[in-house]
Amino acid sequence: MDTSRPLSTPRAQSSLKTLRASKQWQSALRLFLSYTVLLFGAAFMLFPMLWMLSSSFKPTWQIFTDPPIWIPQEWEHVRAGNTNRMLSLWRVDVDGESRQVIEIGTRRYTTVVDGSLLQNLQSIPGDQIGEAASTLVGTTLLNVRPLVSDSATQVVALARDGDNMVVANLSDIQAAVSRLPLDEVNAGERADITVEGVEFRGREVTTDAGIVQVIPLGPESALTIVGPPEIAADAILVPAEQLQDADFASIGDTELRLSHLVDDTSATPYVTLSLESWQPVINEEAVDTLAFIAPAQLLGEREIVPVGPNDVAMQVTEYTPEGDEAPYDVTILISGTASSLVIPADQTNSLRLAQLGGLTSARGDSFGRIAYRVQDGFVEGEALNSVALVGDPRDMALIVPQTAVTDAFDVSPDQMQRSTHTEFRLDGYREALETKVAETQFPTFFKNSFLLVFLNCLGHVLSCVVTAYAFARLRAPGKGFLFLILLSTMMLPFPVTIVPLYELFRDMGLINTLGPLFIRSFFGNAFLIFMLRQFFASIPRELEEAARIDGANVLQILWNVIVPLSKPAIATVIIFTFWWYWNSFLEPFIYLSSPELFPVSVGLNFFKDQYGTIYFDRLIAASVMSMVPMIVLFFFAQRYFIEGIQLTGMKG
Repeated sequence: MDTSRPLSTPRAQSSLKTLRASKQWQSALRLFLSYTVLLFGAAFMLFPMLWMLSSSFKPTWQIFTDPPIWIPQEWEHVRAGNTNRMLSLWRVDVDGESRQVIEIGTRRYTTVVDGSLLQNLQSIPGDQIGEAASTLVGTTLLNVRPLVSDSATQVVALARDGDNMVVANLSDIQAAVSRLPLDEVNAGERADITVEGVEFRGREVTTDAGIVQVIPLGPESALTIVGPPEIAADAILVPAEQLQDADFASIGDTELRLSHLVDDTSATPYVTLSLESWQPVINEEAVDTLAFIAPAQLLGEREIVPVGPNDVAMQVTEYTPEGDEAPYDVTILISGTASSLVIPADQTNSLRLAQLGGLTSARGDSFGRIAYRVQDGFVEGEALNSVALVGDPRDMALIVPQTAVTDAFDVSPDQMQRSTHTEFRLDGYREALETKVAETQFPTFFKNSFLLVFLNCLGHVLSCVVTAYAFARLRAPGKGFLFLILLSTMMLPFPVTIVPLYELFRDMGLINTLGPLFIRSFFGNAFLIFMLRQFFASIPRELEEAARIDGANVLQILWNVIVPLSKPAIATVIIFTFWWYWNSFLEPFIYLSSPELFPVSVGLNFFKDQYGTIYFDRLIAASVMSMVPMIVLFFFAQRYFIEGIQLTGMKG
């Protein structure tokens, strides 16, 4: 009789499959949760770097917008005529269609009520009426107040009657209110209006329905007048004092104030796009190479005339050189009492006007004893120049002929959206590299940092390898005690050593040189010596003994046996040294005072102090560039970096 039983029944097999599926599901869940936590942590840690990288491709206005702009956008502009003025483009919705426009100006409006349509006036004590709130009723803005006794009833205050206020229910006044341009209302004749025995001070204004007596109520509001971008092509820049006010003209769906040019015999009407302060500027290179100081006694009578291809009004006079050279005309760049900074009148090709608002970060400079200001990194279209501010600022008007403005209309400012397109701009990087920081540019800072990193890497490799080998392999009385003293130096806080080291280098005459920043690396580093000593101690001694049998001395053993086997450890020394000295800030800041010697860390700090509140895009681009070498080093040497961390824990 066969009493054997099957190893598994169908029920047992089903339970086993269920158990396996349950374990697989649990394993998949754990894996999913682990990756979720890791991805969340990585995103949390990488977010600042990703934000900085994204911001480096944005213009300044996009960096701190609310809500934030995550993908870099380029604000589109159109050039105003042949000037260097760029007009921003906006988008507005007109009858459900998005249109691209430029801003022409603004016009203030106020709410008025037609006195002939007023009715059902009430006189209510002032304490029975709530606070006024600006409320949009239809298309009109009104100061609406609730009644204290009945908050559902809303009234509009029209005038004061002793301690009472004359009001009208909102429902009774809606048909009588309208919004008119404030300048038209103020230009109307004064009128005394009587409604239901109450006297009001109003104005007579001309509307499409004829002359109407209105009572100004407020509140005032401002609408932006916009028009098609093609208007900008006919723009010209003229001195503001040449404009003479003319009348209003109906253009499109709005009215624009017109002006005439004083000396224009054709009496052409113009529309003013902007009134701004402009500053004469000239390329700094032209000042350095062509300008000179002229004593006052060698200059003739001065007159203001258009100068250069851009017809900038400047002081021009005749300069009589000492000697046999013939007199010639010069343009006065900076006027002084005893002497002036001048340039030959025929060498002013780069003289032009620039908006004063774009020159706010100009630094001081001097030519001899004559001081002037220089704007580094001045952007004009695709060009980037350093320009000197010369002459005096003047009020200028950007105008276009009325015939060029064929269409214009009013929009609320909150309906205007910037006209942009996605663009990763590299201008921040280019401008950061070309912008001067205390007379020095960023490539110089990078050169200094790479030089310091190279010298310190060389010093640490030479000194630490030899010293670590001596502690690991050579026999000497008191070697352990000396190694203990070496390790004890790691316990000294860095601030304790600053003052004695500074006095030592000062006595050696090395202050404001690169010497204090790399000389000490040739005398070793306790941490790196300890790390290398731990690694050397793990190398089998049999290799050294075999080399000695072959006749090799200590240096040959070190160079031909130990060093080739210690490449990971030496690479770690280089990585740590690069890391320390590329990011070092305090020591260069203490020892260096000349900008041409600054490393990237100090140069970036000075860049922040000089331009940080103006050129955020350049500052962030410069910060990203300063991180790139460390990021590249980490990605290409991360294996050695991790091994270096492990080496510090090896037993000797």
